Amino acid sequence: MKILHNGALVTNLALPAFGELKSNGWLLGDGIFESLKTINGQCWAQTRHLDRAYKSGAIINLGLPDRDQVERGIRTILEASKKITVGRLRITFLSSGDWIITHKELVPFKNRLTLVDYPFPKNEKSILAGIKTISYGENAHALRFAEASGFDDVVISNLAGLVSESAVSNIVWESSGKFYTPPLSTGCLPGVTRSLLLQYFGVIERDTTPSQLQESEAIYLVSSTREIQQVNRYNATEYSLSSSGVELIGKFAEWVRGNLEP
Repeated sequence: MKILHNGALVTNLALPAFGELKSNGWLLGDGIFESLKTINGQCWAQTRHLDRAYKSGAIINLGLPDRDQVERGIRTILEASKKITVGRLRITFLSSGDWIITHKELVPFKNRLTLVDYPFPKNEKSILAGIKTISYGENAHALRFAEASGFDDVVISNLAGLVSESAVSNIVWESSGKFYTPPLSTGCLPGVTRSLLLQYFGVIERDTTPSQLQESEAIYLVSSTREIQQVNRYNATEYSLSSSGVELIGKFAEWVRGNLEP
């Protein structure tokens, strides 16, 4: 794995452990991050990811470095890790002013994907709703809950009882030949893949409840690194392979490789 700290490549990452608490973003979990897929030394949808990061920073009053500086840093770390054919590039911005970029091989996702309902609701009115924050305790617990329950991920609902997202991905479902995803009002992350599916692939925003979701024809998790993956099981319900879903997955994968900057 390659590491870049404040614009310079480093072998070991050192962050301050002392000083004013408000300046220690990593101790407070006070910061935001973006995870990008890289393909043959190029980031996919870099502009959209950085747009989201800088918008998120403005919402929570987090000062981010000059964007040109960050883009130079991305080029530097990609140049230093040319051997990575398909990678995960993470950019982290801390309230201390530190920013870190890491780049490593993307670990393939499991072929079989299972979901279970998460019993703790998301506050869709929180200032952090829809922000890709490093305050990841809720998401981390959700994944531990899923694992302890014998599943891979969870379906998180909000205080209104509406489906929002999974612990690490946006949710899409299929019903009567159409594809749907929860609206941002549910508190879900404004995912890059989600937004592209809405813009170019006919996916429709719609509220749904967990019981309605479970009755759908097929369920999918979507993200920049995962792209689109069908869910095999949600709670006790098993889902057959959807021919429409297979077609969408294939078309999107082909489109991604022909549109590195959509």
